[in-house]
Amino acid sequence: MGEIPEWALRYKRNGVEIRDFGGRYYAYSVRSVYDREKKRARKITGEYIGVVTRDGIVKKSLVTGLRGDYEYGNVALLYGIAEKTFLPILRDAFPYLHQRIITYAILRLINPLPMKSVSYEYEKTYLSKVMDESMSPQSISGMLSSLPEDRCRDVMRRMTERGEYILIDSTAIFSRSSNISIAELGHNARSIHVPQINLMMLFSSSRNEPTFVRVIPGSIRDGSSMAETIDMANVERCVVISDKGFYSIDNIKKLKNRHLSFIIPLRRNSSLIPERERMLGVFMYEGRPIKYFQPVEGIYAYEDPVLRMEEEKDYLVRIKERKSSRKSYDRDSTDFGMIYLLSDLNADPEETYRLYKKREYVEYAFNALKNDIEADRSYLRDDRMLSSWMFLNLLSLNLHFQILNKVDGKYSVRDALLILSRIKVYDLGKQEMLGEIPKKSRELVDHLKIDLDILRKK
Repeated sequence: MGEIPEWALRYKRNGVEIRDFGGRYYAYSVRSVYDREKKRARKITGEYIGVVTRDGIVKKSLVTGLRGDYEYGNVALLYGIAEKTFLPILRDAFPYLHQRIITYAILRLINPLPMKSVSYEYEKTYLSKVMDESMSPQSISGMLSSLPEDRCRDVMRRMTERGEYILIDSTAIFSRSSNISIAELGHNARSIHVPQINLMMLFSSSRNEPTFVRVIPGSIRDGSSMAETIDMANVERCVVISDKGFYSIDNIKKLKNRHLSFIIPLRRNSSLIPERERMLGVFMYEGRPIKYFQPVEGIYAYEDPVLRMEEEKDYLVRIKERKSSRKSYDRDSTDFGMIYLLSDLNADPEETYRLYKKREYVEYAFNALKNDIEADRSYLRDDRMLSSWMFLNLLSLNLHFQILNKVDGKYSVRDALLILSRIKVYDLGKQEMLGEIPKKSRELVDHLKIDLDILRKK
């Protein structure tokens, strides 16, 4: 039995005792009688009065009349984040649909179910108590069909702040649906020859969150579609950050013709890499020192000593196992730990490196979109519904990243939402009660500064 917190002790008074059972607090009547044998007062605990909550003592007659319970902590967190960020924008753009949109976006992040099952998840959460919405397959399908593309685009534009660096990249989503006309055969990193849709995403480099998506036909993957997406988003400073396979003279020419800035990693055997210049200095990146050198003709060179050590260790093991030769070691070892970036930004080497490393966040975003939110699993009737579907998934993904940025690696987003789902509201008929908050849930509430009254005020 732990120490009873101050908020619970506030309800202790003459004739009332507060007891702790497993982190939950209960009120009992208490009185004292004189013990003639021991010649002192003796406490006698009487009947159980009720549960002690932050809102007061809920009498046992009400508790026994429990009609249902609803997940609350998880939806309070997500709704609170949306209220401080893009929900006001949604209200402006969709005055009659914003509640259905945010409800669906929240539910998809909590549990990405098929449309036919969303209503079951909805009924489990407190959203069903405060949102006058139907989450039936018909209502969701109707929402997807009725969202105007120009308004969706306007919301995403307003989510994409001007003046900051925006990163752009794309991924392939495979589809065998005969109803989606833009699902076409195209090139992808996995060399899978099935119809695909290309999804282009803009990502904020300063806020670490996705802000804009565009669905394009699967056969199109060039600089012109990137430029069109940037124009649609009304972005001022955008950087194309690619993988090592992107570099070619033709691709660079396309980017320059469209006035697109870029950071492109080069293979270590690239003929573009000049003789290494003098070391300019060192900066720290995620706890490890990075050496940087004088840029030459738009090529930035870096050395990561930790990476160098790991690569040398692996190479020596391969020599020991006769998978590599000492001669090749002499040739390759000068490049261990080296990173070469081609860029037209003419920026400080440290800034260029940090922008390039943001690509890891974009790759994570695509992975979360496909695996956590399951945006690559849809059964939609037409291209318009697909575009609306991706817009709603972007809202879910944006919420995902805003939580990710707050938890500081201590929890995964899914774990955080699961822990918070244990905070429940109980329906007692004439009134409702916020249930006791488990220790881990309380730690998250305090860390994330969650307003547990935000939905109960509605």
